[in-house]
Amino acid sequence: MSNSTNLPSQPPPPPALSNFTYNRTPHKKCLATQAKICNIDECTWADPWPELQKGCYLNKVCTFMPPKVCRYRNISSILQEGPTCGLTALSMILNGTPAADELLKIARELNYTNNGEMFSAKNLFKLICDTVAVRTTAAGEMPQFECQLFEGQLNCAKVRDCLLNGACIFVPYDPDFNNAPCLKYGHKAHWALIIGYLIDEMDEFFIITRHGKTKNLAVWSLESMSASNSNLEEFSQPIGYPNSDFLLPKDGIGGKLGLKNQAIIVNGLLQEIIIVR
Repeated sequence: MSNSTNLPSQPPPPPALSNFTYNRTPHKKCLATQAKICNIDECTWADPWPELQKGCYLNKVCTFMPPKVCRYRNISSILQEGPTCGLTALSMILNGTPAADELLKIARELNYTNNGEMFSAKNLFKLICDTVAVRTTAAGEMPQFECQLFEGQLNCAKVRDCLLNGACIFVPYDPDFNNAPCLKYGHKAHWALIIGYLIDEMDEFFIITRHGKTKNLAVWSLESMSASNSNLEEFSQPIGYPNSDFLLPKDGIGGKLGLKNQAIIVNGLLQEIIIVR
């Protein structure tokens, strides 16, 4: 039997999502002067953006032909400590302030987590809204910030349109050995942050992501992420935490208070959008 306890009841519905706007300022060419991350002869179209080049190379995306469109937010990576993937992703969009450990204290006080795990998309949604509201009130930052809880298949017109218009999306999924989306029934449930998109020469839609397990950008198909998000059925005690008590929704991660077929769309972030093509 796994170690788990139940979460509080469902929070109130989120505010409505309005139109997305974003800064179309081109990416500064300073990145072109950085040393290449890896010495490769593939994905050469991405030479000025070494992180993107490596992500495409490792995931075999646009190896020899450049994409039709490619844009992403200039959000820096933060490595997670412990099972804090969702909190770390939240810290990323806030440029590291507050840090994940500070967010962990708040989430514990709200009875959202025990160890940093966020197995309720609705509770992470509330934490994101509340954290940004504090920043906006205190420092006047992100006045156009908007947040919406999305429910349904990720591979849909609404999600693609949101990404095309500059949104970022928090998505729970099952990571494989290389952190790419896979189908393990939620046994490896992990949060990633979609920060952009790429459309290849065959019109396949890819997502550009960050997450707390690596500093690398990842480039995966939206279809594979959607399938992984839809397969989050049940909790499995993490191997690295055999004696830890994890906080679960009363209907499990596959229920309406959990993770399955849920994501969090955010707009109005301050980070520059890098326009590759």
